[in-house]
Amino acid sequence: MCVACLYALTALRVSPASEGAEEPGLLPPTRLQIVEEIRDRPHDFELRGNSRQLWEQVAKSYGFEVVFDGDYQPLDNLRFAMRGTRFTEAMAALEAATASFLVPVSGNMGLVARETPQKRQELEQQMAVSVPLPEPVAVQEAQELARGVQQLMEVQKFSIDSAQRLAVLRGPAAKVIPALVLFRQLLQPKADVVVDVDFVQVSETAERQLGLTLPTSTMVSWLVKPAVSGSSTATSLLNLGQLAWKNTFLSLAVGSAEAIGQFSNREGRTLLRSQIRGTSGQPATIHVGDRYPVMTNGYFGATTGTGTVYTPPPTVNFEDLGLVLKLTPLVHDSRELSLAVEAEFKVLTGQALNGIPVISSRKFVTGCRLKDGEWAVVAGLIRASETRALTGVAGLSTLPVLGRLFRRVDTTKDKGEVLLILRPRIVTRAPIDGLASVDRFWTGTAGRPRSAY
Repeated sequence: MCVACLYALTALRVSPASEGAEEPGLLPPTRLQIVEEIRDRPHDFELRGNSRQLWEQVAKSYGFEVVFDGDYQPLDNLRFAMRGTRFTEAMAALEAATASFLVPVSGNMGLVARETPQKRQELEQQMAVSVPLPEPVAVQEAQELARGVQQLMEVQKFSIDSAQRLAVLRGPAAKVIPALVLFRQLLQPKADVVVDVDFVQVSETAERQLGLTLPTSTMVSWLVKPAVSGSSTATSLLNLGQLAWKNTFLSLAVGSAEAIGQFSNREGRTLLRSQIRGTSGQPATIHVGDRYPVMTNGYFGATTGTGTVYTPPPTVNFEDLGLVLKLTPLVHDSRELSLAVEAEFKVLTGQALNGIPVISSRKFVTGCRLKDGEWAVVAGLIRASETRALTGVAGLSTLPVLGRLFRRVDTTKDKGEVLLILRPRIVTRAPIDGLASVDRFWTGTAGRPRSAY
């Protein structure tokens, strides 16, 4: 869609009413009608004189005439020399050399004025343009694009009509035309990307119990000497010894003792394969796991009396446990794209605070630039814990060598790692394929915008 096709309104010129026409029509801004052969042919200039003379000689070389503003004061003793210069380059260089600018007034005549903000505002051609919004583009997105283009190009007015789905630009032609081209390119449909996601979770738990467990307590029992030998239950006890004193027996019971040497090792792997489809520049999210209810508010008051007291239901929030993956692709061209990755892994710790379970969260944020179909491995979601418990006789268990006979050591190691393997693929190409197909043109500087010839 060319720029000329988008012109809807202009306050510059009114076409003469033709026979049978009720109202005159509005025309685009005036442009110099330079012969294409002369416009594109390189010219050589070696000129001397004041700024008025330079403008007249250069304009004559391209086949048009110039008139000067009433307040124009020419600069003297100027030299203008260029080799192999085309029309637009010559006009830009001449405006910079003479501190002036050119405004077309007809197809073969232009007005030259001094380069000042006041003259720019008085003489520059003003235009208004309406652009229909494509159906896939939301009004909110178009408003954000319009604000960005307006701030960049300093357009006086850039508004979005949500009812008619139109964007309206108004301002100097030198700023509206490049702003229109930029806004049109930003409205182009974006590429679609499919990301293959492989979620691999590896866990390993090792437990070791090694040592001796000695009795740390004993039981003393007072037993009455039986009248008939062998009829007492005292003989069924496991006694360390019996001490007799008159008709009373003292019994010492031996506690349990054991030697332990156990090893346990457990490994697990979880593999999940999925796909995410998104649009370039827009985030896409996937959740792998469960939604766990966590009570955040409840009623725990006491009830007195025989009446029935209403108990309000508790307030519950659902936490996403497992992996929450957020991917934002950005397509550069048909071969490369960038991928912003934000991964969060949440699990229950098995602990609670005031009845509310404690959730462990690990987050990983990164970005990478890949070719179409290239794999990327995202690592870093790693956990590791080690617990060591020592049980034994106080004092004896800490001896350098013999202490192993009086203690027991329980060791537990828990390791886990989560790997994300990503492969983005561009499935729908954008109409504008990267920077190679973007329209490029010189717009001038902030203080000296390029004139629309």
